[in-house]
Amino acid sequence: MSFFRSSVLAATVAFFCCNALAQNTIDPKAKAIFDAYVSTARKVTSFDGITASGGTPVHVVMAFDPADDSTVKFRIETLKDGTPTRVITNNDQMTVVVDFTSKTYMDLGNTIDPVLEEVLQHFPQWLMDQKRGGEGGEHVPQPVSITLDPEQTLDGTPCDVVRLVREMTMMEGPPGGAKASDPANAKSIRLVTTLALARADNMPRRLTETFNMADGSPFGPPPTTLTYSRVKVNAAVDPALFTQTAPEGFARVDAPKEEDHAKQPDNVLVLREGKPVKDGATITKAPRGASGLAVKIGDKAPDFQLKLLDGTDVSMASLKGKVVLLDFWATWCGPCKQVMPTIQKLSDEFKDKGAVVLGVNTFERGDGAAKKYMDSKKFTYGCLLKGDPLAEAYGVTGIPTLILINKDGTIALAEVGVGGEPEKHLRAAITKALAN
Repeated sequence: MSFFRSSVLAATVAFFCCNALAQNTIDPKAKAIFDAYVSTARKVTSFDGITASGGTPVHVVMAFDPADDSTVKFRIETLKDGTPTRVITNNDQMTVVVDFTSKTYMDLGNTIDPVLEEVLQHFPQWLMDQKRGGEGGEHVPQPVSITLDPEQTLDGTPCDVVRLVREMTMMEGPPGGAKASDPANAKSIRLVTTLALARADNMPRRLTETFNMADGSPFGPPPTTLTYSRVKVNAAVDPALFTQTAPEGFARVDAPKEEDHAKQPDNVLVLREGKPVKDGATITKAPRGASGLAVKIGDKAPDFQLKLLDGTDVSMASLKGKVVLLDFWATWCGPCKQVMPTIQKLSDEFKDKGAVVLGVNTFERGDGAAKKYMDSKKFTYGCLLKGDPLAEAYGVTGIPTLILINKDGTIALAEVGVGGEPEKHLRAAITKALAN
């Protein structure tokens, strides 16, 4: 399962950009310790540890895909007196939830939406951020101050305590809206992260984050503190840990239906000026029907001419009379990769029934990245390259964005993000479009 940074700011925050607001201190010793941590974290192949944030301890086990560091198998155990009471597993193909208190289990198939927030609460996001450390570029706010606090002993091991300060300008308002681009809505904020790094392995034993305005006044959520114990990295992990079967006598329960969590917004990475705002940035969530795209249902689909992976030209004219599903995506986008198996399944199902399914690789970070990823996952549906102009024509502000086009070239569906039951939802939409 591919993951992304959860929002720690209010849902109205659309984006921020890095902006050093004042001279700060970079202590050479502190920076060396922090750099060693970054280097170690980026090479982690597996993580095993107990995490807590002042409440119930949780045992987290993760193993990264050697070919794709943003893809990870995991097991999350909620503990009581050292015994699991609830276990979530994901092996990149299936998510299963077993609740030992209620003696129930859920088989979620290849989606994780119903338990996504729960998973993100316990995931070591600091590790995911460093694993993706080269992806954020200029949009990641770099530390403007790195200093040392007094050393401490945590989890039975001496720790160096590094304090990092990031300064940034935050823009408020809906993505793409007038407020989002108005300098009058800009606010300068500081994110202070304190890492207690164990000398034994360079891994955190405590992480605290605090948001403040640049003048020191409080801002945003209260400070958060995560502690880690019994940490092991790069140890061999039994793949069986990431798979569960229904315990004998446990009742199967259905995942919440789409209408049961319709008020829960969908997952989408927000973009700024056509570029991804990644690690350390806010991810907002856009509900269906409020995508903010430049097109709406019934509009004529914008024309285009783009090339497939094999160099074949594709245009709206060449697709005349077909129902077309466009999936705007990028290799760095976790939610995009989460829905791609569903896109492949729909392509296989409808390819001989008058429907064409196409990925539109958008805002990509390197030539060849799309083909490499499609090949690694053995996806065979068509993929259009260099889709930025088409994304601009549709007013894409977040990915994945899904566009369904009728046989007559009009828009049948236009949605940002995925949620609920995307396979069922998209299958119904394609079937309806084919019948018209």
